[in-house]
Amino acid sequence: LIKSVGKDFVNITVLVPPGAEPHTFEPTPSQMRAVANADLYIMNGAGLEFWMDRLLQVNKKMLVVDTSKGIDLIWESGGEADPHIWLSLRNAIVQLENIYQGLVQVDPDNRDFYLKNKEEYVQKLQSLDAELNQSFSNAHRKIFVVHHPAWTYFARDYNLDQVPLMENEKEPGPKYLGEVIDLARKNNITAIFVEPEFNPKAAEVIAKEMNASIIDLDPLAENYLENMRHAGKKIAESLV
Repeated sequence: LIKSVGKDFVNITVLVPPGAEPHTFEPTPSQMRAVANADLYIMNGAGLEFWMDRLLQVNKKMLVVDTSKGIDLIWESGGEADPHIWLSLRNAIVQLENIYQGLVQVDPDNRDFYLKNKEEYVQKLQSLDAELNQSFSNAHRKIFVVHHPAWTYFARDYNLDQVPLMENEKEPGPKYLGEVIDLARKNNITAIFVEPEFNPKAAEVIAKEMNASIIDLDPLAENYLENMRHAGKKIAESLV
């Protein structure tokens, strides 16, 4: 999202590398040095960067932008916000606006450049959102099963019901697993969506019980638009 607005005018360092787990991430000394030299830190927000305080100590002058500002957050039973806000094209539009405002604040001379890029990308997001909305409005079923519940905002956007195998962010117990298997059988669910960052053992057990296929969906894939299109297609196919 930052690259889509800033393009070659920004030099981006990603703290949580591909394949790493954001929930348990710890910044390295070299990453701390990169932060010390940054003009701007753009965070996901919604409680995902619980290690943020440590970063702020090394560079108190940099501007920090919370991209979750203005998003209608979904609150979990433990009183914490669901942090997977970017897995909603509608949320991404809000995040894009926050990123744009941050870039303009640190680099006002290039406001017009950032504005043009932002508006072009918003159109792409809106176009894909309309496409997915049409796709899901024709779906016969509304329930899809995931291992880790990352797709809550996506489900809200299209009036779907995400059923996670993980119970309160932990591997499920036999009772809960049995309930999910019953639900899946009653609804003829034939796919379980898993993420590369998690051990798919529970998903494999339930897939065998139901004769369902396991499909990989990566919430952190590099090409955002392409990934959201891919996820939408796979989830829609599972609801036919």
